[in-house]
Amino acid sequence: MAAYKKTREAQIDGKSPVKAAVLAVLLDAPGHGYDVARRLNRRMGSSWTVRPKHIYSTIKQLEQDGLVCAEEQHLDKPPYRRTVFHPTAHAEQARREWLAERPASSFVRSDIHARIAFSSEEDIPELLRSLAERREDILEEIEENAATETARVCWLGVSMSLYRSAVEKRLKAEMEWIGEACRELEAHLAEQRSQSR
Repeated sequence: MAAYKKTREAQIDGKSPVKAAVLAVLLDAPGHGYDVARRLNRRMGSSWTVRPKHIYSTIKQLEQDGLVCAEEQHLDKPPYRRTVFHPTAHAEQARREWLAERPASSFVRSDIHARIAFSSEEDIPELLRSLAERREDILEEIEENAATETARVCWLGVSMSLYRSAVEKRLKAEMEWIGEACRELEAHLAEQRSQSR
C-alpha cells in the first residue's frame, strides 16, 4: 500500500494541463489562489483563462495528489489570514513526468464544433450567428495575444513567445475554418430555401 501511495503522489492525477500549469506556477513561487490564477493567466495569455474562484478546485486536487500543501499566513490587515500553497517534494518530479508524456489531443477544440456536430438543418441561422460571435472573439484574442508579446531575453521569454506564436497560428486557422463553415452553411441554407419555393 505504501508503494502505491508513493507512486500516486509522484503523478499529476488525470494528466490535466491545467493542473500541471498550476503546479508549475507553484514551483516557480508559492502563492495564494488569486495570485496563482493571476500568474497562470499572465503566462498563458488570452487563449487560456482560469478564473481565480475556480483555481481552488484544481489546487485541492493537487493537494489530494500529494503535490501541494497549504499553510495559513497571518496578515496585519483584512482578511487577516490567507492560505498560501507550496509544492511538496514530489511536485517537481510530477511536473517532469507530465512534460515527458505524449501530449493529449482534443476531440472537440471549441464549443462551436460541438454545436455544429449536434445540430439540425433548422439550426443553421443560429449556427451562423454563433460562428459570427466566435469570429469576433477570435479577433479579440488575436489582438490580446499580439499585445502581450514578450522579449526573448530569457527562457521564460522564449517559451512564452513560442506559446503565443502557436496560439496565433491556431486562431488564424480557426478563422479560416469559420469562413469555410459559414460558406458551407449559407450555401446549404440557400439551397434549402430554393427547394421550398
